[in-house]
Amino acid sequence: MARLALFVVFVLGTLEAFAQLPQLYITSEGQGTLQLLNFNNDQLTTLYAITGTPPDNKPDDLTLNSAGQLIYSVPDAGTVNLWDPATGINTVLATGIGGARDLEIEPGGQTMLIAKYVDPAEIIRYSFVTGQWTVFFGKSAKLGTVDGISYDEYGNLYAVSDHNTIVQINPTTGAIIATLVLEPHSGINGGDGLTYDYYTHSLWATHDGKNLGTGLLQIFVQPSGFQSTSSSGFVFFPLPTIKNVDGIKSDNEGNLYVGAIWTTFIYNIQTNSITQNVVVKGADGVSLVPGTY
Repeated sequence: MARLALFVVFVLGTLEAFAQLPQLYITSEGQGTLQLLNFNNDQLTTLYAITGTPPDNKPDDLTLNSAGQLIYSVPDAGTVNLWDPATGINTVLATGIGGARDLEIEPGGQTMLIAKYVDPAEIIRYSFVTGQWTVFFGKSAKLGTVDGISYDEYGNLYAVSDHNTIVQINPTTGAIIATLVLEPHSGINGGDGLTYDYYTHSLWATHDGKNLGTGLLQIFVQPSGFQSTSSSGFVFFPLPTIKNVDGIKSDNEGNLYVGAIWTTFIYNIQTNSITQNVVVKGADGVSLVPGTY
């Protein structure tokens, strides 16, 4: 029996030693490229150099469709593009969206929301079926700015508005249902990226603010939306050694992946710690490579 127990421990230890870390697609704003980061060896590979001259080649957010193709925004060019890792072909999906930033493919996969940051701040709805876009959430809402967008598991829609506020939006009418203020407004300080995590059944946002500081926010939700619109509706986890947090994605297994302009890191929720941090100049949007996690 003792030998069996030792054998089990040996096997589990061996499996743990050979466990593979995920790989991550990254938009590099500073380099004007799409990149691949392998956390197993910290190797960074340039996949595609975006055409154009700065700032028209500086990408922002990144997401993946069901086929594993990369969709990314280029704010100054006003475009949203698709790059296929299988063929290496880049396609422009949408034009004329100056300030296009964060992206969220909607439930069902037929449409995508695009945060048009400012002038005026809007949320655009793009149809993969028709290849056309319309304004879903317009300047009359007076959002100030729009950054991260995310659905939760209940079908509720949220966006980071005017840096210091998370708004819950009716996904059909575009009406604001509720607001959650994170801290007093101070210039461009506040929330940025937004994602939903099935491990904690919560929203998570990146935050670089004047009062709370730099870190991650866990925002509690329920079937109707925000659990609370007061300060009890979220918890802030400071990251004092990190600056300029931006893009964020979850593996739904207890880990968050964050692009922070000069670094890209893995944050483990259960231990409230950064388990890996790699220098990646210009890191902005991030998305996990399918099949690597």
